[in-house]
Amino acid sequence: MTNSMVKIVILGGSSVGTPSLIDALRRLPLPAHKLHLVLHGRTLDKLGPVAKVATQMADGCDWLDVSSTTNLAEALEDATYIVNQVRIGGLAARAFDETFPIAIGIPGEETVGPGGFANALRTVPEVVKLAHEIEQHAPDALLLSFTNPASVIQYAVSKTTRLRAIGLCDGPVMMTGQAAAALGVDPAEISVDYVGMHHFGFITRVVHNGKDVTADMLASLERIPGFDMDIDFVRGLGALPTPYFKYFIHTDRILEKQRSQKQSRAQQLQAIEAELISEYANADGRPHGLAKRGAKWYDAIIAPVLMNLIEQRESTFILNVQNNGLVPWLPSDAIVETPCLLQMGQVRPIAIAAPSSELKARIQLNCAYEQLMVDAILEQSEAKALRALTMSPLVQNTTQARAVLKQIWPNAMPTTHLPS
Repeated sequence: MTNSMVKIVILGGSSVGTPSLIDALRRLPLPAHKLHLVLHGRTLDKLGPVAKVATQMADGCDWLDVSSTTNLAEALEDATYIVNQVRIGGLAARAFDETFPIAIGIPGEETVGPGGFANALRTVPEVVKLAHEIEQHAPDALLLSFTNPASVIQYAVSKTTRLRAIGLCDGPVMMTGQAAAALGVDPAEISVDYVGMHHFGFITRVVHNGKDVTADMLASLERIPGFDMDIDFVRGLGALPTPYFKYFIHTDRILEKQRSQKQSRAQQLQAIEAELISEYANADGRPHGLAKRGAKWYDAIIAPVLMNLIEQRESTFILNVQNNGLVPWLPSDAIVETPCLLQMGQVRPIAIAAPSSELKARIQLNCAYEQLMVDAILEQSEAKALRALTMSPLVQNTTQARAVLKQIWPNAMPTTHLPS
């Protein structure tokens, strides 16, 4: 082990799922570097119990130190990596995003459609503020963006700062697992081509033992547990879409289900959060209830990417990066989700073959929607927001778009404090 210390800052470190990061780091191969994990939160009411548990879970691990602070400048100073997982407005805001569109006749969701727009409207201005703080206190740090809606947030950061940033999502990891399940093989045995952006991506090619098995995967979609999209439709696409694609092709079915459910996912999580904070305050070691939050993303993507970068291990992950000409049929400044080679601590996006014209058109529309959304928020332009909403596949007309804006535009602009 080297004597060098790598400082990793977690913005939004008071999330009740954060202690799962300690578990995920400890399950990976022993690092050569010492790590200092700094949890930042706005107030101590949640940060205190979460940091207490995280510190206890790191006990006995001589390569990992955990600390916490509500002082943002102190947290950021000399940071090498910064993970942004803030949730502006907390779970109460997510509950709003998941429910208000239903009355307008649109499914609610925190990353796509009107709910995603409302989330972005609250979150973009605050994350831009955080990004400017990072520029001041840790300009050379690599920002790992995990805040939803991820590609929208990352695009806003790239437009307003000069920070180095990549976006993380466990969705492509899950999709690779789905492709492997269809084929009846271990996910580690396959490699995939992937194109799109956050929650709007597609696996366009699957290779197993050097052989293109995409057709075999598509022919066996029934073998994927819980696959709830029209299989014939997906086969016609010639690619495996993100699970969020169901919001666009099964809008009526999802809306009907949401109208009949008693609680949204966010409302369920609010109850879990309250229970966990109470347990954390009295916990001694790893809390028994931690698994209830189900924070699988730390194992799936955050911890592996962090450690492979720190230890300069060569590996491939599907990440969100600035396009920079990689995908010639999308704007150069777009944020794209694509396979990336981690090599010598650097992130090197990998060019893949162009998809079908149909997939290109769908992705181009989503890209234009996201970019116009960010412009509307940064410029506080309600006219652009209206036009952006009508580009969402979930919004049928300007009547619906205006109804959405009536619900969110005056109420979701920048808050007066930094997030927890």
